[in-house]
Amino acid sequence: MKQPEDLGRIHLKSTDRLNLKRSIYSVRILVDYARKFNIPAEILLYGSTLSTSDLADPEVFITPEEELKIFRRAILLIPDPKLGLEIGRLHNASAMSRVAIPAMFCETALDAFRIMFKYIDLTQTYCQYELIVKDDLAILSCKELIVFGDLRRFLCERDLASNYILSCTALGAPFILKGITLTYARPEYASAYQDMFNCPITFNTDKFQVIFDKKYLTARLPLANALTREIYEKECKRTYALLHEKKSTLDKIQQELLIPQAESLCFDKLARRLNMSSRTLRRHLSAEGISFKNLSNEIRKKKALDLLASTSLPIEKIATELGYQNVANFYHAFKAWTGTTPGSYRKTNP
Repeated sequence: MKQPEDLGRIHLKSTDRLNLKRSIYSVRILVDYARKFNIPAEILLYGSTLSTSDLADPEVFITPEEELKIFRRAILLIPDPKLGLEIGRLHNASAMSRVAIPAMFCETALDAFRIMFKYIDLTQTYCQYELIVKDDLAILSCKELIVFGDLRRFLCERDLASNYILSCTALGAPFILKGITLTYARPEYASAYQDMFNCPITFNTDKFQVIFDKKYLTARLPLANALTREIYEKECKRTYALLHEKKSTLDKIQQELLIPQAESLCFDKLARRLNMSSRTLRRHLSAEGISFKNLSNEIRKKKALDLLASTSLPIEKIATELGYQNVANFYHAFKAWTGTTPGSYRKTNP
């Protein structure tokens, strides 16, 4: 096996992960946690395509857009500022079994990282990860795949706590960290970070990173067993193949338009994101009887209705997220879609 000095860095291969549906495990964890605050599942799932019976079926998958909508609703309804950390704690080996269990039976932590990276599409993350070895340190660097916006703290906390709990479980001992850097402001409950991670933590940085001693990478894991790992990895392969079944061009376009972006996608940029030429994309749209303009307007309408109903974002912010250069244009479009104003719609759809 290569030593860390020879590695330099391990990173994820490029995937279309944002075009893939996602396991309902994360939503199920949120629903169970919400019950502690007497919030019924039906309330948390309101406005989504999920029913409460779906939560008992591990083969049910949802789109990233729908999952993010449920996250926003949970943040709005659950009165716990530490929600991301608490949900991350619950993303343990049993909740992440498809990937976490085969990783736990790897020979070393480095092998476990490799298997987690290989099947990253089966996890709940919206980050791209890179493992860098420098001198005596190993640095797990995380990059946002979408514009996290108002979900940044929740999503980062969830990934951070989840990865830490899984690492401790795999090691069979506390995972001693050298430091953590985070890209958002220091929250008022920052002491909870110290209680959980027990290391220096820096907020308001330009990178989301977890730093630890590189010796962890070559330490033998207590449950190392090649045969057991192979048995559980077969389930990873099966589910991974299921997720990557061919999708229609319409499915892919809708997913791209629904995922939060730093700026609105024009036709040419959309074609590049789908790894095809503008001419090829036009041909596919024509074959499926789709108008890009009409589809874009429908997606904007759907996103506007969802954001107004499930978040407390200011209307000006929603207009910006939808790609409108000024609020007046958004009001005009919204009135054409619904016959009412954004403010009126929000009042009648709390």
